Amino acid sequence: MRRQRFSAKKIALAAVGAAISLLGVIASFYIGNLTLTFNVLAAAGLLLPLSQKCYRESVLAYVAVCGLGAIFANVKILTFVLVTGLYTILTVAAEDKNLKWWIAYPVKIIYACFTFCVFYYLTSILVVDLERLGIADWKGSTLYLVFNVIYVAAFLIYDALLLWCNRYLRPVIRKAAKLPPEE
Repeated sequence: MRRQRFSAKKIALAAVGAAISLLGVIASFYIGNLTLTFNVLAAAGLLLPLSQKCYRESVLAYVAVCGLGAIFANVKILTFVLVTGLYTILTVAAEDKNLKWWIAYPVKIIYACFTFCVFYYLTSILVVDLERLGIADWKGSTLYLVFNVIYVAAFLIYDALLLWCNRYLRPVIRKAAKLPPEE
């Protein structure tokens, strides 16, 4: 019997995950007060196929959400493209391939610094009201360093929670989707 390249159940799981992710991306654009919450929901949608090690299907869902989300969310899609989409796929794949922590964490920190730079300098996605915080007189490089350290710390917490959710979802999704046991 010939083995199928794509399983219909895995494609369906990725489609459900893509729908959840697209819902999160669009909702984060239109409901500004809950942007972070809906971006986490978008990452959870991608975790559905990733929890079953369906990397091709996850990338397919990611591309579909990026394409459709760009129509609705304009530049705000960058948070999904860089953090809750691509990063989710890369970090789960790295954990599944047992990448050493002393390689993974420096790469994650560099990636967090890169995304902070994109969000802070190149787009208007991350905006900080300096006067409300009482730090309007601080120098630019000091502000950048302080905000970058806070962002990297939050990013690493997000990473740990993302991997924990992936480990938790693995048996739950396998049982709910009635997929065959892992090889």
